[in-house]
Amino acid sequence: MPTPLRCGELVRIRGQRWRVVRYVGDGGAALVEATGYDADNRAVRARFLLPYEPVSRLPSSPTPRVVAPARWRAVARQTLAEACPAWTSLRTAARAVLEVLPFQLEPALALTRGDGCRFLLADAVGLGKTIQAGLMIAETLARRPDARALVIAPAGLRSQWRDELRDRFGLDGSILDSAGIARLTAQLPAEVNPWGVSQVVVTSIDYVKRPEVLRALETLTWDVLVFDEAHNLTGRSDRAAAAAMLADRARALALLTATPHSGDEAAFARLCGLGNPGGAEPLILFRRTRSEVGIAGSRRAPIIRVQPTADERAMHEALMAYARLVWSDATGKARLVASVLARRACSSAGSLSRSVERRLALLTGASAPDHTQPGLPYADTGADDEQPDALLSLPGLGNTGDERCRLEALLRLARAAARRESKIAALCRLLSRTSEPAIVFTEYRDTLRQLATAIGHGVVAELHGGLTPRERTDALQRFAAGPARILLATDAGSEGLNLHQRCRLVVNLELPWTPLRLEQRAGRVDRIGQRRRVHVVHLVAAGTCEEITLARLARRLHLSHGTLSLFTAIPDEQAIAEAALTGRPAPGAVQRLAVPPGVGTVDLRQEARQEAAWIRRARTLEFHPARADASSRPVVARVRSRRLGTTTPRGVWLWRLAFLSGAGELVWESLLPLTAELPGVRGRPGLARAALNPLHPALQDALSRFRDERLGTLQSTLRPALERWQERERGVMAVLRSRHARLSASGTQRGLFDRRGERLADAQAALLDRALSASEARLAGLRASERLRADACDLIWAATFE
Repeated sequence: MPTPLRCGELVRIRGQRWRVVRYVGDGGAALVEATGYDADNRAVRARFLLPYEPVSRLPSSPTPRVVAPARWRAVARQTLAEACPAWTSLRTAARAVLEVLPFQLEPALALTRGDGCRFLLADAVGLGKTIQAGLMIAETLARRPDARALVIAPAGLRSQWRDELRDRFGLDGSILDSAGIARLTAQLPAEVNPWGVSQVVVTSIDYVKRPEVLRALETLTWDVLVFDEAHNLTGRSDRAAAAAMLADRARALALLTATPHSGDEAAFARLCGLGNPGGAEPLILFRRTRSEVGIAGSRRAPIIRVQPTADERAMHEALMAYARLVWSDATGKARLVASVLARRACSSAGSLSRSVERRLALLTGASAPDHTQPGLPYADTGADDEQPDALLSLPGLGNTGDERCRLEALLRLARAAARRESKIAALCRLLSRTSEPAIVFTEYRDTLRQLATAIGHGVVAELHGGLTPRERTDALQRFAAGPARILLATDAGSEGLNLHQRCRLVVNLELPWTPLRLEQRAGRVDRIGQRRRVHVVHLVAAGTCEEITLARLARRLHLSHGTLSLFTAIPDEQAIAEAALTGRPAPGAVQRLAVPPGVGTVDLRQEARQEAAWIRRARTLEFHPARADASSRPVVARVRSRRLGTTTPRGVWLWRLAFLSGAGELVWESLLPLTAELPGVRGRPGLARAALNPLHPALQDALSRFRDERLGTLQSTLRPALERWQERERGVMAVLRSRHARLSASGTQRGLFDRRGERLADAQAALLDRALSASEARLAGLRASERLRADACDLIWAATFE
């Protein structure tokens, strides 16, 4: 290539037309970034390395070409459909496959504006947090083709994330797990890190927390890091530790959860502290309820009272007598035992009998049971759908003989009650009266197996926390496409699923003692895109603590559905357990008015409405690439219009302005329209074409003036964002230096007569150098963006309107 390529120039590479957006030369080589210009590569952005890629310039001339009005309209529509009205405008939303809802655009707008680098997307269940985070990823990659994004989600949601990114935004995400890494490692040279191959990586927190996996990530930083179901990262665990280390080296962090605040202030503070090692980086909060965004649905939530059998009543009475005795006599840890057994009894008599049997074995079969300290106050003991042995092994009463006698009597009653379960019978009757698909929720896996046997394995699909990814996918496929009409699910197995296209009926076999789960369960079907009224049916054992305490709370939550804010304190599991086991009323929701320190909000509602209007307008332009002009020459036309509003013909010119950084990177392409009256050209085509001459001094003067004004506006708008991004990059570099780029501890102990420690230190220093080099290059690019200049100013089209 004899001369450097210019931004906006048309070239042919690999038989396709491309428009250059960036050219970086280094000696005899050059990197070209370009966007597709043909029908089959339009909206594609790619990089090419010269001279290894043959590139040919397409003929270009500033001389306008006269075209028919139909051709001019095609060019005008193409130009406006691809326009970016402002530097902060979203560049991928118009072509994304999504319904344009203004509130969903706000997080991506906050990211592009530089309002923050850490974001908490805490909208109510079903409002499209995945779409919002996907748009943030797409916008980042559209602005920086070398950017990388990492999505960390529960293992069962990885495929859903990959499919959403591909189907909605055209992003090819790679799911990396043990099998994926092994496959890439076999294909790549030894020096290539498989984590750095794909621009978008989707993985699970349980995989990425492994020391050997963290070690492989030590040279990498991420432009966007997304944690889905981020409320799972608020504990003191290896999950949370891995998340914190990765978040500290992300340029932008998005935390997604519909339940960020469970009532535990310390857990919420840990969530808000992710990615903030210096303690000074604000967290931008987005928490919108259904009523706030104007899509509150007409959900129905009937409670069906199920009369227990005589055996079940006897079981519940004996259980409550034992549980209340434990609650009054035992310490805080042992009180959890009473809560667990009561919850299991509300699920099924069979579930309770298995827990009591297991408890008896643990109390008598081990001389020193493992009294693992459960998290207090009441950790989410239902995070797993298996019975919790660590809790069942805790002694409840000081008199072990008395406790054993009570438990043996309770076991006999539970086994008798399990012969005829009234709730399971009521569920079967309910499902037999409707032909609609339904999701049946239960907290426990063993109860789920009972339901499958009672309903019939041929018509059900089972979803629980013990399934492999393949088994999970197969179960969802059986339910989504048939033949299964009923999906039996536990909370652990159904987290984050979108099932609104399949059904609208949810049945809760028991009411969870964590109230937020009621909304999470309903949210599997009550989501944006649900076209029918949602029904959430609660089965409640009459005369038990479930009816006296939990059903009342469920009614209150249903009445406030769609209006609960993030800072509305909902009773936690400990408060509900105390109410259920002591007979006291459950506390209601209490409104908190103060926003925690370090958590901020930005009001982008007006900007989002304007952006949504522009996106809708761009979509209505009926963009047809095959009809658009493929030449780089500007076009002119004579257009007759009845909407002119005046008898004097007018001339309209549309220019494309390119603003570059000091490093030659394209920062923004802006469209600049100019208009002027053209008296005396009516009916005189030759004179009209002459009047449209883009080199006319008056036009050039106006163009220069407006170009300078727009450059100044861009500089002032960009400055705060650049300062914030540079500060974030310096923070990432500080983290790298302070930890020597480590994400995991070394597993090798230095020997007395070997040099393994020195070799490990040298290798770690090399890792640090590579990581710092990437950050230093990014920081230099941000500094170069402070030195903006206007580059190309090309006429796209001109027209006379008569």
